[in-house]
Amino acid sequence: MASTNCWKCLIRPSAPSYLYALSNAQRVAAFSTATAVLAAGNPKAKPAPNQKAKGAKASLKIKKKKAPAKTGRPPAPGERKAARKRIVLSNTNALEVQGLPELSPETMVDAAMVGKVVVIPGPVIDQLRVVEAFKTNQSWDLFRSPSILVRDDTVVLSKKMLEAAAAKKSGSIVLSGSRATGKSMLLLQAMATAFTKGWIVISIPDAQELATAVTAYSPLPGTTPVQFSQNVYTANLLSQIAKANDSILSKHVVKQTHTLPI
Repeated sequence: MASTNCWKCLIRPSAPSYLYALSNAQRVAAFSTATAVLAAGNPKAKPAPNQKAKGAKASLKIKKKKAPAKTGRPPAPGERKAARKRIVLSNTNALEVQGLPELSPETMVDAAMVGKVVVIPGPVIDQLRVVEAFKTNQSWDLFRSPSILVRDDTVVLSKKMLEAAAAKKSGSIVLSGSRATGKSMLLLQAMATAFTKGWIVISIPDAQELATAVTAYSPLPGTTPVQFSQNVYTANLLSQIAKANDSILSKHVVKQTHTLPI
């Protein structure tokens, strides 16, 4: 005889439904919202000690490495400045240009030499180096030997210098212009002309060093208002003057006794 549940199995299970039913207490416990209600009712609740607050950004902590220990010899005082001002005046890899005229007082005042290049004599190069006439931004290391281009301004300046010397008068000339227009080069040409004429040249390479307190200075006692003396700079300047003009100053004899504070 066929079971009576065969046709009813598609409609409802044959097992009693009370086996899968939950009690009212179980339903309340399974779908209780008491925890969510309590959490929403206390918004200032602090998280657990080991628990981060909701929405807090994680911080990335990178451990800094220690600086490597310096094992080399530190630069001596003035060594960095000397390296920064180091100038190379000759390039042995550059080709030598033949037939260039040599710088002289005559070539510097000749209008026909405008636009031509002249070579600076060897002794004059040494004198210009002593007075710091060469600058680091003039690209002297590109040429075999230091040479200069004669310009209109060069001829005008040289003529004014020679005319003042012939009249035995002092001539004051002020050079002005924008940056990188050749003012330092024109001063170099003027000093080169003076050296070839046998004149004494006194040059202050960077005048701002006298006013920006980058050199040592000390107050002079008994001065009102207080005046200051730059003994180190003065000593270096006198040394440059003596070395650059040695061929001329060696012919003069000092007859008086001078007491210098340096």
